[in-house]
Amino acid sequence: MKHRIIKFKRLPKRCICPYCGKKQKFKYNGSYFKTVKDINLNYPLKLKAQVLRAKCVNINCKKKTFAIFPKEIQKYQRATRRLKEESITGLINDNSTLPRIAKRLQRVFNTTGSKSSIDRWKAEKAESLDIREIIKRLNFSGILCVDEYKPKRYKGYDLIDSDALTGRILYLEKAEGLGRGIVKEHFEKLKDLGITPYAIIFDMRSCFAGTARKVFGKDILIQHDYFHVMKIIHYHLNRAMAEYRRLLKESGIETLDIWSARWIILKNIEDWSYKHHQIMEGILKRYRGTLIEDILILKQGIRDIFLESNNMREAFFRRDELLKEGWQFKSQHFAKIIKFLSSPYFKYMVTYLDHPQIPKSGNSENVIRLWRQMEKVRYGFKTGKGRLNHLKLYQFYHYLNGKLD
Repeated sequence: MKHRIIKFKRLPKRCICPYCGKKQKFKYNGSYFKTVKDINLNYPLKLKAQVLRAKCVNINCKKKTFAIFPKEIQKYQRATRRLKEESITGLINDNSTLPRIAKRLQRVFNTTGSKSSIDRWKAEKAESLDIREIIKRLNFSGILCVDEYKPKRYKGYDLIDSDALTGRILYLEKAEGLGRGIVKEHFEKLKDLGITPYAIIFDMRSCFAGTARKVFGKDILIQHDYFHVMKIIHYHLNRAMAEYRRLLKESGIETLDIWSARWIILKNIEDWSYKHHQIMEGILKRYRGTLIEDILILKQGIRDIFLESNNMREAFFRRDELLKEGWQFKSQHFAKIIKFLSSPYFKYMVTYLDHPQIPKSGNSENVIRLWRQMEKVRYGFKTGKGRLNHLKLYQFYHYLNGKLD
C-alpha cells in the first residue's frame, strides 16, 4: 500500500462558509490530513489530503469554524471523486451491476468499494441532478413519442416518453392504469417539466388523442404510429390466412406450404430474398385467385395508402377505392381491416403526409428495447425513484456527455 500526500499549494484568499453562505476573507484556523482511497493501475494507493480549517467572520453564523477540502475529495467521504465517478460511469455506460463494478475496482484499480457504497454513490450523484435542467439541455425537438410498457418487477404499466426525432428518452413514470385521468396527469407532469410538444406520436389507444388536446391545446398535431397501425392490419391478415387454411384442412387439402410460408406472405415484398421469391412463385401458382393472393394484393394496397400518397387527400382517396372494390365482402377479417381504416382515427394515421417534419413512426419500440436492457441487468427496478435516478444518470452520461454547463 502506497500513500500520496496532497497539500494546498497556497492558502485561499477568500472562501465561502457552507453554513451561512457568506463569502469572506480566509482566516486560517489549523489543518489536518484525511485519508481516502483512490484508483491506480499499478499498485494500491491512498491519498493523505490536507483539510484546512477556517474561521467564519459572520457574527450571526452558528458555526465558528468550517472545513475546506481539496477538489479531489468530499466531506464525509473515504473515496476520491474520480473513484466514485469511475464506479458510476461503469454502472451506466457499461450497463453493469453493483457486484461487477465492486470486483472491477479490486481487479483493475487496486482499490475496494462495497456494493452498498457504490449504490450510495450512484444515488447521491442522481440526487444532485435536476430532471428539469436535464430536459432543458436535451433541446427537445417538439415532436413527442409516448408509449406504454410493462415493467419487470411490478404489475401495471409505465408510460415512457421520448423525442421522436432524436430517439432520446425524456421521462418515464409509473401509471396505475391507462385511463384518461391517469394519462392526463402524466401529460400535465410533462408540461410542468417543460416538455410542450406541437406534435405527438402514440399507438392506437383511444385515451391518448383527446387527453393530449386537453392538456397541450386543440392545435396539437396527432400521429398514430405507423408500426402499430400495420401491426393491427397484419394481425387480421394473419387471422384470415389461418381461417382459410383451416377450411382447406377440413376439406382434406394439405396446407403445409401455407404454414411454412406464412411469414413470407406477410413480409413486405421489397424485403423478400431470392429464396423467398422462389417460394412465393410456387405458392401463387397453386393458390392463384384464392384468399392467399387476395391477402398479398390487399396488403400492398394498404401499404400504398401510407407510402405512395403525397398528401392526406390522396390517402383518403386510396382508402375509399379499397372500399369501392368490395374487400370487406371477401372475408370477415378483411371487413375488420376496412372498418379500422374507415374509422374517424384514420386522419391521425396520415397526419405526416401533410406535415413532412413529423415521422410516420415514432421510436418507442427502440426506446423500450433499450430500457428493457437496463431492466434485465438489474432484474427490474424496485422503485419509481430508482428508475428515475437511473434515467437521469443515463441522460447525463449518454446524452450530455457528463456535462450540464
